[in-house]
Amino acid sequence: MENSIIADLEESYGLICNQITPVEGGWLNQKWKVTTDKCELLVKQFSNKRYSREKLELVESALQRQIILEKNGVPCPSISLSGGHAIRLLNNETAYMVMEFRQGKMEDPNTVTIMQMRSLGNACGLMHKAFLQLPTLSVKGFPINSGRVIDSLWANFYARKQESSSGLPIEYRKALLMQEPILKQLTNEFFDKMPKGIAHEDFSSDNILFDVDCVSAIIDFDRNHYSYIWHDIGRAILSFALRNNRIDTNKTYAFLEGYSQHLALTMPDIADALRLSWCIEVPWWIKPELFRENREKIVRFKNEMLWLTEYWFELDSLLCP
Repeated sequence: MENSIIADLEESYGLICNQITPVEGGWLNQKWKVTTDKCELLVKQFSNKRYSREKLELVESALQRQIILEKNGVPCPSISLSGGHAIRLLNNETAYMVMEFRQGKMEDPNTVTIMQMRSLGNACGLMHKAFLQLPTLSVKGFPINSGRVIDSLWANFYARKQESSSGLPIEYRKALLMQEPILKQLTNEFFDKMPKGIAHEDFSSDNILFDVDCVSAIIDFDRNHYSYIWHDIGRAILSFALRNNRIDTNKTYAFLEGYSQHLALTMPDIADALRLSWCIEVPWWIKPELFRENREKIVRFKNEMLWLTEYWFELDSLLCP
């Protein structure tokens, strides 16, 4: 941790660091667990390669929404403010924030339990219900134009198809061509019926901490913005219930039970949430260069999109046998 941050922690927050321990995770950002005489905190320094001043302003707004969610009972870390702001700007190079350190363990489709999935659904439903109480007019992403979503998917498909050549991986070329039947049957009506509002928008296994039976914290709210809220649901099911190319319907139903304590949800809705996740994420993960990647996280995301592409027309029967 930079000396300037250590000094500012004392000056701006009244915190004296007794112990500073690096925490892994976060693309280019740096995190430390800080132990003081009174508590344990997490300090996060934002990468100046990823975050311009304009982007930090969007993150500030996102973090202010997290503060409201935490006060409404959503399991997420409380944030320490300085001058009413979540992000401290020391100079043109250094931006950081201070939040509560939450204990917990990351789970995956192999380890997550039925009880944890029910708790995850409950936490997701509570989060969405709290988000729905917030004004949306000035939130990034508002409003959504369904036609533009479809247009952007077709534009991505044609651009990829045009650059496709025999030198690209066969698996990639096959995955690209399989997108066309899906795109042909997509309509504005599909997107219009999707619930809209503020969503977490990074609701993956990296950003959920569990204790033995339940969610201890939802973290990394930096990207929350106005979107299709069921993307969070589809992303959660992909991250925790898709194992060995099969959806675990017991874990999926447990999530549904938890979510339904706050907002209406059915298994056909979850099928549509998975399709929605494909529409949002397929341009991110079906790229030729990612078919040469061997990093576990990227391979996982890519394979989830491949699975959705293959089973798009069978999702309802898979979830509701």
